[in-house]
Amino acid sequence: MKYCSKCKKIHINKDLKNCPTCKRKLIENPSHYSPVNLITANGFELERIRSALTQADIAFSVKEENYDTGLQILNTAPPENCSFFVPLSHYDKAVETLIGIGALKSNPLEELDKEDEDFLEKSREQEKNDELPEGKARLIRILSFLAFLVFLGIFAFAVDWLLSLVTPLLGWQ
Repeated sequence: MKYCSKCKKIHINKDLKNCPTCKRKLIENPSHYSPVNLITANGFELERIRSALTQADIAFSVKEENYDTGLQILNTAPPENCSFFVPLSHYDKAVETLIGIGALKSNPLEELDKEDEDFLEKSREQEKNDELPEGKARLIRILSFLAFLVFLGIFAFAVDWLLSLVTPLLGWQ
């Protein structure tokens, strides 16, 4: 599997050296965080895909295409063409979700060989390892909140102390 860092597309052909679209050199082993261009959509389809990916709990971002010439008066019209990007580690799940709602007809990576499938599986495992367990994440949130409260208390005492120094100098009572 090869990856174009400009187009954000995955290429299965092992013989490719450069991207067929932009001619940039392809990367052999992209990071599991690498954004992959999943699909381009507009109008109702755009909202349908956005909702399906959100409901499936898949991280994604949406970017309006630069070459779009649609009219958007006061930004009230929906964007004409938007590309959806997902991290490489979520690519399989996102493709399955889009096939499920009929946005994609078939899996673009059906011809993956065993090595590429192992690479995708390894990227999913790496992402799982990068995530904090729920207990640790909760503990960090609680400790962060307590540290914030302590900071607010110290700030309030510092302001009070400064005012106690300044008020006699200004003749305030």
